[in-house]
Amino acid sequence: MDILIITNNPKVNAEYSGKYMVEYHEDMDQLAVLRKARDYIHLGAKLIAHPMMGRIKPHETPYKSVIMEKVTGNLDFLSLQIIEDSIKETTKFLTNTYMQKYDDLLLPDLAFIDSLLMASALEECTR
Repeated sequence: MDILIITNNPKVNAEYSGKYMVEYHEDMDQLAVLRKARDYIHLGAKLIAHPMMGRIKPHETPYKSVIMEKVTGNLDFLSLQIIEDSIKETTKFLTNTYMQKYDDLLLPDLAFIDSLLMASALEECTR
């Protein structure tokens, strides 16, 4: 299985870039990461884990990581529906909720949480 991780999280990039294909985009926000994942889905990739896993709301962290199976083939409509719903929900939260500014002391903790979610998803999908 060719696993692709799209992320804006430096910790996920550092931990997984040697093991899997990782596209690290430090300049992207959460919506841009989700849209990049949608581009891959249009090319045939499939989501392995739900992009909104972990009950972490989009306004609570600046980080987003999406794990996919990079395949070329037919469009997976379930993956497309899930990513579109995730984009819609993220847009809603970021538009209608007070946006936090994260100080440098909090960012490592938020990166760690996103990294733990990725570790859990990767453990499940590689069993």
